[in-house]
Formats: sequence, C-alpha cells, structure tokens
Amino acid sequence: MSVARTIAPHDGLPDSAYAPVVRAIDDAAAADAHVHAVVSEGLNRLGAAFASRSEAQRVRALGAMESSEFFRLARGKTLGILYDSPAAYAYFGYQGEAFSKGGYLTRGFNDLKWLPDVPPQDSGPVP
Repeated sequence: MSVARTIAPHDGLPDSAYAPVVRAIDDAAAADAHVHAVVSEGLNRLGAAFASRSEAQRVRALGAMESSEFFRLARGKTLGILYDSPAAYAYFGYQGEAFSKGGYLTRGFNDLKWLPDVPPQDSGPVP
C-alpha cells in the first residue's frame, strides 16, 4: 500500500481506496509465477522499512527502480485501478461517465467548486 500511496499520493484518500490496487497486484502474483517473482524481488529491494520511511526517502527508493518491471507493474496497477474507483471519483468530484446519463451539459457541466470564479471580462471596444 505504501508503494501505491507513494506513486499516487493523496492524503485525503483512505487506505480503502488503495486496497484494490494491493489486491490486484496480489492476485496477479498468485496467478503468475513470473509476476510473483517480480513483486517479491521488488518488495525485497525496497526493504521491510519502506513504509516507515519519509515520503522523500520513499520517492527516492522508487525513483531508483523506475526502469524495473516491478515499478512498471506497480505504477500501472496503481494508476489504472485507483483512478477508476468510486472512492477516487468522489474524492476528486468526478461524477463518472456521462453518456449513459444524458451527457455532461445537463448534469452540472459548469459546477466545478474547486475552481475560482472567473472575473468578468471588460466588454470594451475590440482593438
């Protein structure tokens, strides 16, 4: 979970949002001996104390492994699963796909509360 949280750090997201990432990696490792070896080697390389290190130390440790198969697997699963979850949708204010619900225009297209209001533009003469 610490690997996923380091790859996609969102302090406001609970561990339960990251749990499907861990489960997917665990399932993939259980189903494929090669993936199991990649995950085991990657976790061993990070060390048992990885989760207790500072964020900067975790980032450096993962940065040193960026070209490894373990990192590519962890990053792919993290980004693909975390950001396609209802927990992340709720956290970021994403309402999900809109096609089946009639599109975005009629479902709050312009209701982004996290953006500042745009000041009115001067409607003076156009040069």
